[in-house]
Amino acid sequence: MQNVLIILAVTSMVALTIPSAFERYRASLLSGQVETVDPAPAIMDAAIEPRASGLSGRVARLSADAGGHFRTAARMNGRSVPVLVDTGATFVSIDETTARRLGVAPQLDAYRHRVQTANGETRAALVTVARLQLGPIELRDVDTLVTRDGTLPVALLGMSFLGRLDGVEIDAGRLTLRQ
Repeated sequence: MQNVLIILAVTSMVALTIPSAFERYRASLLSGQVETVDPAPAIMDAAIEPRASGLSGRVARLSADAGGHFRTAARMNGRSVPVLVDTGATFVSIDETTARRLGVAPQLDAYRHRVQTANGETRAALVTVARLQLGPIELRDVDTLVTRDGTLPVALLGMSFLGRLDGVEIDAGRLTLRQ
């Protein structure tokens, strides 16, 4: 009988705490507060260097973060967007919220491309970002995938941008981009 009373008391206490825990969790979800991450490191070095041909070349250098990733802020259609350089990504990739900020939000029926992300398979829409800048490097009309919100934790700077450069080199924790 004593065991039954102990179990009943513990069950009652748990039943009383679950609603308040759920309400705190629900309130945090509905607060609209976005999960924050460390700010992107700035471009370490940017320059316009002379080339052997006499033409000038634009160069941007990034240092790897503690995890070995290259993060920075790019400018897309004139707006600052935190990006992760991803040579394994075929396209520059952004989420719906970022696409709306950039003025390139696709229609719902445009999400017809099946893509594989680190978070699994999803649908994406192909758009064009009119202007994408990384330091002194600037490209126009860059093919970009737009994925649903929540599928990408950060925008990816993929090969639709990197593949159009004159050179991409990684050496000793530094990424050098040349245009």
